[in-house]
Parts: sequence; C-alpha cells; structure tokens
Amino acid sequence: MTVQEAKTSSGQEVLVLDAEANVLKAVQSLLVEAGLTVTALALPERARDQVLNRFFSVVLCDLETPSFEGAIDFIRFVRDKSPLTVVIAMTRRTGFDVVAPAFRAGAADVLPENRDSVLALRDRVLRAARDVQTSLGRDQLLAEMAETNDDLVRKLMELSGRATELEDKLMAGEGEPSSAASRLGTLHLLVVDDQPDLVASLSKVLPADKGWRLQHAQSGGEALDIATQTPPQVLVAKESLPDLTGSMVVKTIKASVPGLVAMLFVPPAEGREGEVKMVDQSRLHTVIPRFRSAVDLVAQLSEVRDALHRKARERRHVKIFQTQYLELLQRCHRLQKQLDALVGEKK
Repeated sequence: MTVQEAKTSSGQEVLVLDAEANVLKAVQSLLVEAGLTVTALALPERARDQVLNRFFSVVLCDLETPSFEGAIDFIRFVRDKSPLTVVIAMTRRTGFDVVAPAFRAGAADVLPENRDSVLALRDRVLRAARDVQTSLGRDQLLAEMAETNDDLVRKLMELSGRATELEDKLMAGEGEPSSAASRLGTLHLLVVDDQPDLVASLSKVLPADKGWRLQHAQSGGEALDIATQTPPQVLVAKESLPDLTGSMVVKTIKASVPGLVAMLFVPPAEGREGEVKMVDQSRLHTVIPRFRSAVDLVAQLSEVRDALHRKARERRHVKIFQTQYLELLQRCHRLQKQLDALVGEKK
C-alpha cells in the first residue's frame, strides 16, 4: 500500500461482521491503521441496522456469521439496500460450493481468512474503498456539470430576454412600436352576435389604428365561413345564435385555429346581468361575472392583447437566443445527453 493510496481511502467507513471476537478485533485494528473508519460487529441484526442508517464504502463479512446461509442472505441484503457498497466475503473454506454462492449473492470478492492473507485483505479493502470514492466523486462531478449546463442555458435565456426588453424600450423612446408589438401586428377579432349593438360599441373603441381588425358575423354559419377564409386570433361568440350554439362555433373554430383565444358571452337583458366565459380547451372559466356593457368586454380584450403581446415577446427572445447561441445550445444539449447516459450507466 502506498502513502497516496492510504490518503485516498482515509476516513471512509467500513463495516466488519464476524462472530469471532479475536478475528473481529484483529481486522478492525488492521483497517484502522490503514486510515479507514471501522464499525466492527458480531451480530448480523446490528449490522443490518447499520447498513440501513449509514453508508459504508465496504462491507467485510465472514461467511459463517451467523451461518453460511445467513451470511449469503446478509450479502444479498447489503447489495439490495446499498448498491454502491462493495461487499467482500471472508472464509476459511475455499471450495466452489462456498465461493460460488457468495459471488452469486453479490460479493465482489471472496478472500481466505488466515494469517497469510492479512496484507492481501487490507489491500483489497483499500482498493475497494478507493474505487467507491472515485465512483461517488465522478457521480457528483457529473451532477454538478449537468447543473452548470442547465444554469448556463438559463442565464443565456435571461440575457436574451433583457436584450429584447431593452430594444423595446429604445424603440418606445423613439416613438416607434415595440418589436414584439410589431410582430404581433393587427389583432383579428371575430364577434359572433345576431344583434348589432355590441359590435357597434366595440368598433368605436377598438379601431384599426389601435391594432384591431374587427369582423362581425350574425350567425354561426357565417362565423365558420369567415374563420375558414381569415382565421381570427380572438373569437367572441354569443351563446344563443339563430342557427348554432356559440359553444359549437367556438369548438369548431378552435379545432382548426391553433392558439385561438375564445370567449362565450350571454348578453345583459332587462332585469339581469350578462356573463362572459373564457374557453380553455374544453373547460369554461368565468372572466366577467357581471357583464353589463361593451366597456366590460373591452377591458377583458385589452388583457388578452397584453397576454398575446407578452407571448410574442417571449417567442422573439427565444428566437434571438436560438439565433445567437445556436451552436452553443447544440453543444450543451449534446453534452447533457452524454452526461445523462453516463449517469444512467452508473445506475
């Protein structure tokens, strides 16, 4: 054993199980002198408890403690509960009928238990402890590298986001529309209502010069025709229509227009307030529980436009990130897959 080997294994914990007190004491002294931390036990029950509550780099056990069958069961127990632990068996009998079951149970080695094998036993335990330490260090390094890779990608994404926000502020300061807003363009709003009052009110507050393109359909069939020709980005449909239900119109158009923002409304009537619900996949969420006039709907549509604006900005800064850091992103992705494969092999 070299000085470097002793330093490498120093402080690692080893569990020794042997019912013979003299052997137990001798092995403990041998391994402590080699720089290992040793827990020496004579009872398998206590050894099992220790394995469940602490990590041992190496478990050294006698194949007659408490019996041959009991020792084999103990080896299986250690391998099941602590897969990274190296199990080394000691025995006075070296026949195939003794050695083979120990290896099948998961022992890494089976060494003769006699005075002539003392140094070989010490060196084998030290080598096993060193290998476990190296393996654990490699796993930790792989995990740190994977975490660093993820952190790098995240920080670059944040940098791209800040660049997008800065460009938008500069353009706003020069009186120009933000890049995200310009990419959002005119927002196509389709209102399906057999009455003209709501559309007339919306037309006054959502003009084209504010980025809205308002279309009106008086029936479900007309709405489906318009959506086929010019798919809307936002759909507001009255629940009760002359030909179809608003729910059917929304469902049909959403099936063919990805990302459509759709709302269903019940208009206010004499003696009662209306209601507006957002259609999220197949679920409905009430967004205006007391719908009284077009003003309420305008406020909700403004929130929708802001949300679409944010999404456009996010898509843009992701595109910037992909454009500026594509090669780096590909390298990070490739390294991440290699790291995942290495960790998977260790498991």
